[in-house]
Amino acid sequence: MLKRRVVLAAGSASLVASASLAQGDSRIEGLLAELMHKRRVPDASLAVIRGGAIAERIAVSAGERTLFQAASISKVVTGVTVMRLVEQGRIGLDTPVNEMLRSWTLPGPGAERVTPRLLLCHRGGTTVSGFPGYAAGAPLPTLAEILDGTPPCNTRGVRVAWPPGEAFRYSGGGTMVLQRLVMDVANQGFDALAGELVLAPAGMNRSGFFQPLPASESNWASAYDLDGNPLQGRYHVYPEHAAAGLWSTASDLAQLALAIGASWRAGGLLTQATAELMATRVATGPTGLGLFVLPRDGKPPYLYHYGVNAGFRSVLVFAADASFGVALMTNAEGGKPLIPAMLAALFEGQDPFRPGD
Repeated sequence: MLKRRVVLAAGSASLVASASLAQGDSRIEGLLAELMHKRRVPDASLAVIRGGAIAERIAVSAGERTLFQAASISKVVTGVTVMRLVEQGRIGLDTPVNEMLRSWTLPGPGAERVTPRLLLCHRGGTTVSGFPGYAAGAPLPTLAEILDGTPPCNTRGVRVAWPPGEAFRYSGGGTMVLQRLVMDVANQGFDALAGELVLAPAGMNRSGFFQPLPASESNWASAYDLDGNPLQGRYHVYPEHAAAGLWSTASDLAQLALAIGASWRAGGLLTQATAELMATRVATGPTGLGLFVLPRDGKPPYLYHYGVNAGFRSVLVFAADASFGVALMTNAEGGKPLIPAMLAALFEGQDPFRPGD
């Protein structure tokens, strides 16, 4: 039976009862509240997958529908969007991106060899690892300005700086090239396309690339620093939608995991072959296509992605068949030490999740 719990954080989290999640009681929610108090994390939301379904939802201070910035977990949505277009024959997975781009050209030595496959596994040799976001009210760059690194963009232009295919080098800039690519081949805005191909069919009804949030949206978590102080303007704005711009909930991220898991088992949002391809490590790197992959002997691998935006820390990790999984979202820098502590407790009784393996 699905359990929904909303726990309002008090001055001391030690008042929450302690026992075992496996027995259906409150040890995990108590641990979450305790860690939040210790790490100065005001709000958190957790969804746990068991047996191909969401088995438990826990929210502390937040509500189940409270929006958090998913940060780089946005790249999972982008990856599935790209792979759906590959399945439709609109993108060639191994076709050079410069042969498909219409409104921009990726510069740099070896750019003619960069393909969607290489960008999805962060082996395209592209620059710009991540994005700091913009203070509320600051001028926001267009996609063209982000790619070229021109004002008011606060990062350098995206270009090829290392030999494509040579090594894993995490690149949010490469994901922005994919955003430009899907928009060019589909002749459609990225937000609408991702909604049509991924968010809606996955049942992610509370998610979207809202940058900034519309004034009509009131149920969202403000961002906090390591000392528990709110960020100026309450959150940073990320116009880099494909790489960092998703607002979501733990339940919606779990829905994404379930959609990928259904594809792995028998074909769903994706074909089974595509799901297996995304969940297969490329060369010696830690990623498949759009996801990080932790292999398990004789079992479906763990698939995962962390999310790090200013004042937000999140994780999505699940077995490729969705037999087990966790989506955890927090709204403070203190979420960085909180997340591994929570994962250690949640993975008790499961194969260990050690992303450094």
